[in-house]
Amino acid sequence: MRRPNIRSAAADFGFLAVIFIAGLAGAAWPLAALVFIAAALTWWWTRRAALARMDLRVRLTQSVIALVMLAAVMALFYWIGLTFGGHT
Repeated sequence: MRRPNIRSAAADFGFLAVIFIAGLAGAAWPLAALVFIAAALTWWWTRRAALARMDLRVRLTQSVIALVMLAAVMALFYWIGLTFGGHT
């Protein structure tokens, strides 16, 4: 049975909390973009062993899907933060 990677989940949750707080504070979108870049790099770093076992085509496909989903969820949390902070 595969063990869950708790550190990866904690890092993802941490970046969602940061982007939500940035939205609450009304931070400009370039800051949100920097948070996304940091989250994407952390995503890659925490999953590098699993990605290394994949062939190139599968690795690229799975990476694109995951990063698009990460961007969508982070954008949603940023928007929710903006809304709760009264900035929209």
